[in-house]
Amino acid sequence: MTRLRAAVLAAMSVTVVACETDDTPPPVLTPVVSPLESGQAALRLGDYTRAAADCRKASEDPNPPPVAFACLGDAERGLGRRPQAEIAWQAYVERVPNDVPRRHGLAKFYIEDGRFTQAQVQLDRVSQLGLATAETFFLVAEIFRLQGNCNAALGNYRQSLRIDPNYAPAHEMQDRARREICPRPAPVRRVAPPAPAKPAQ
Repeated sequence: MTRLRAAVLAAMSVTVVACETDDTPPPVLTPVVSPLESGQAALRLGDYTRAAADCRKASEDPNPPPVAFACLGDAERGLGRRPQAEIAWQAYVERVPNDVPRRHGLAKFYIEDGRFTQAQVQLDRVSQLGLATAETFFLVAEIFRLQGNCNAALGNYRQSLRIDPNYAPAHEMQDRARREICPRPAPVRRVAPPAPAKPAQ
């Protein structure tokens, strides 16, 4: 029993010495970054060229994550390539139909281009999903304001403010619409009373 115990202790001491004298550096773990993660990082840094390349690669996967298309659209917009941005954003909202901020963003994109019908489609879809917000009605009002439709614009600004009475853009643009496109009542002209007739002499 004593010999066996001594042999075990000797073996353990050799193992400990071996561990202490091993000067092999520990392995360095390099995190694996996916094309999407790389693209999103580049987007945050304003490197739109790299972001577009990486996010496009992510969008070409057999089962791409929807956010790859949002990333690609943002990168393409940053590069000034509006048609490519539109295609990518459309692909994103088809996959994530209830992303209200993205639909609003796409509607604003169309409004900037004067494509009011396409903008209205996006905003109608938000309403159909039961997700309309103060911003939804504000954007609808903006479409009507830009088309010169006073009553429709004011009606949608009012609806925006019913949802959120403190929504500042609706207050501001409602006043602007009243000044710019809403007809003002004709001024009332005061007619001076006729002068009294002079008595005959």
